[in-house]
Amino acid sequence: MSVRDYEGNGIVVHWDAERCEHSGRCVVGAPEVFDPQGRPWITATARSAEDLAAVIDVCPSGALSYTRTDGGAHGRRGHGADEDPAAARRSDPPAATGGAAASITPRQNGPLAVDGPITLVDAAGVAETHERLFLCRCGHSGTKPRCDGSHKRVGFTAEGVAPPPRPPG
Repeated sequence: MSVRDYEGNGIVVHWDAERCEHSGRCVVGAPEVFDPQGRPWITATARSAEDLAAVIDVCPSGALSYTRTDGGAHGRRGHGADEDPAAARRSDPPAATGGAAASITPRQNGPLAVDGPITLVDAAGVAETHERLFLCRCGHSGTKPRCDGSHKRVGFTAEGVAPPPRPPG
């Protein structure tokens, strides 16, 4: 797992590319910070630490997390520099969903959307519990079994349910 850090004003943004499900909530929430076409794609100095933390706290996959260096409060995806970041990158516990069973929905021309709680076990036998996963259906993902958006690049087509509209940002 490769986590990249991006220093901002009073915050360090952490991004784990392998966990990213490309929900786009970060891009919609702070387009001047998260620019998929930019290099680097995260400009953590473009917003205040408070604003960035609020956007990162809604990341569904836990691919984005942060460390506040200004003494500000840590939210759902925040953790202290001396704390284990695993809790900030973990999906909500099953109790938060009322114990509902997982569902799998094929997305039109895209991945399988798995709404949990669900446990994914990697090749090394390490289990991770998630509230939501997007699994590759096109066969081209570089992060299998997770979707990395390659279906768009290769023009994958398949029947499925249209994704819900993105939240207003």
